[in-house]
Amino acid sequence: MKRMSVALVLAGLLSIAIPGGAVHAAPESTSLDSVVKAIKKQFAKKSSVRFSVKWRGGPPPIWDMKASGAYRFRASGVYAADTTTITQDPEGTGRSRAISIGREFCSQAYVRSNDGNYVWKSPSAVGRWTCARNLAGVIWGEDLINGINPGFLKLVAAHGATSADGGTFEGVKTTLHSGTVTVPGLGERQAGMYFRTEEEEGASWNEPITWKLWVGPDNLPRRFHAIMRFTPKYVGDEVETMTMNIIYRGWGTPVKITAPPERLITVD
Repeated sequence: MKRMSVALVLAGLLSIAIPGGAVHAAPESTSLDSVVKAIKKQFAKKSSVRFSVKWRGGPPPIWDMKASGAYRFRASGVYAADTTTITQDPEGTGRSRAISIGREFCSQAYVRSNDGNYVWKSPSAVGRWTCARNLAGVIWGEDLINGINPGFLKLVAAHGATSADGGTFEGVKTTLHSGTVTVPGLGERQAGMYFRTEEEEGASWNEPITWKLWVGPDNLPRRFHAIMRFTPKYVGDEVETMTMNIIYRGWGTPVKITAPPERLITVD
């Protein structure tokens, strides 16, 4: 899909599935229990966190991109997100902003060439927004590959996680949790990269995720790094690798996420 990196703002309608191989079992680890508990305590407090993330590589049409923003929580997890994504492609610089609050989703995006012309816009007027409801791709879930997702942390803990001194990150002493898990499939939607738990018929990939999570003395994540290798089952197919690096800052710092003003919402 052309301009996939920018069109992620429209990906509430989109879910890109990349089938893979079987999950490989390993001895259960309980070292991440305290991290899950600390995160869920933030959920219960309806707290928030700011983040920045970089993606690189992966099977087409996944491109290099970076994003930043904030999450607001409720007891069940991430309730609201405000994310700005920047991409570079042959046609110019892409910029998108997406706001999700519950099941409400609003977005704006464009690609601008080096000479300042707009190559592509959504909506057609810069500065305006399109909005929709109940788009499955924007909803957070237990299947997202993210260092603050209890569902992912429970998965990797059950497949062998190790813990060690993580050194200091941004002035905070950390513990490093790490491991590798192979999942039946990976995919991408507006909310982020996600994993499958069941193998699909005709799957042609084995997809290991090698991950690292640095947490502070309060057991809250400070940095998450994942390498996802799309390894073909068949000789002759190319191996694709995607890396993702997320930094979390300002746990508990007040964050206000609001929908765009109605006067700026349009229908293309």
